[in-house]
Amino acid sequence: MKRHFHARIRDGVGREVQFASLGDSFGVVRDSVNSVDNFIFKRSGVKLSGPTKNRLAAMEASTLSGARRRLTMSELSDVLSETALERLSRLSDQEITHVDDALRGFNAPDLPESFRRRTAIKAQVGMSTIISSERFVAEMKAMRRRSIEGAFRDVAHRAVEDNVKRVARVLSGAVPEQFGGAWNVANDTEGSMGVTPLQAVLITYSAASQDILCDSEENLNKRMQGIQAGLTRVSGQNYPSPDGHTAYGVNGYLVSSPLDIVFDERTVNSILDRIEERSAS
Repeated sequence: MKRHFHARIRDGVGREVQFASLGDSFGVVRDSVNSVDNFIFKRSGVKLSGPTKNRLAAMEASTLSGARRRLTMSELSDVLSETALERLSRLSDQEITHVDDALRGFNAPDLPESFRRRTAIKAQVGMSTIISSERFVAEMKAMRRRSIEGAFRDVAHRAVEDNVKRVARVLSGAVPEQFGGAWNVANDTEGSMGVTPLQAVLITYSAASQDILCDSEENLNKRMQGIQAGLTRVSGQNYPSPDGHTAYGVNGYLVSSPLDIVFDERTVNSILDRIEERSAS
């Protein structure tokens, strides 16, 4: 099971993303940024802007040259929890309603009646919670108010840290040539090398979208088609086609998440701001 899972990750991020190495030209670094951007876009529909990619390429080149240091998983967790809490504090009521809808899974006009209930929220990989929209929205508004409280911030930080380290642990085990420095799989501890800004962005995307980076574009499409066929067979009703839908992100066919809110341009640049601050020390 684990071997098969790792093989699927190698078929996905391992096959379709290329990271630059020490000594590579800036052109190669820029190509690596584009490979990550294209990988994320094909899977979720989210695309980084030109200025953000330019900034990320410059940060990546500076880190690879040794002018800036890499971040440990604990440091990346600090960066992401601070950014998440800041984003939570400025969520509008309309955005909270959007978060509720996005976390309830795939939706389409031709979705069979038996799938229209959408009663559960899926906020983490493998975890669903049955909760009404009214209650979820009320709880999100309460969290928005509490986002400045120390006790709440501690709980939020632990949740982010657990998620980040889970992603790092999986990627380091499956594609050590790409993420071996992030986590020491043998000892189940933080890796001694850490991650570059580009690796940090990809880990952030994975944690935010619940995309574990499995499967190439071709195999991801086959997986969605298989799910359509299976749900159609089991329900006896025609389940909507995955054509025209991404696997992840807003209204993702496999996993839906409010990626347009938690991985938007402003938030990504807030993450890069904090990475720059820490990597300079």
